Amino acid sequence: MVVDTIKPKDPDFRDVHERLRDSRFSPHFDDCIGAIDGSHIPVVVPAEEIVNHVGRHGYPTQNIMAVCDFDMRFTSVVAGWPGSAHDTRIFKDTLVKYATMFPHPPKGNITIVYCIITLP
Repeated sequence: MVVDTIKPKDPDFRDVHERLRDSRFSPHFDDCIGAIDGSHIPVVVPAEEIVNHVGRHGYPTQNIMAVCDFDMRFTSVVAGWPGSAHDTRIFKDTLVKYATMFPHPPKGNITIVYCIITLP
């Protein structure tokens, strides 16, 4: 099995990404290091696990949370949570469980903008 580690070009996030320097994005995204989003993927699970995986759409899903940098590279992906788990719970658990691997902005520059997109 091969494992690739993808890291941001500037792991200390000292520079504002060139795409964010445009007046359309600044000052709204100043100090932003990437985008985070969650999605629900339909899954087949054993009958005794269905109740945990059924979300608001009425069928079993698994939560996937991903972080991308502004070069469109995934820098963090967490999968495996049942569809009934709330996005905030997944995010908070990720910050604890994967604290050393999760991309963090420089100290003092913490603003979290989170949006949710679900597959139809």
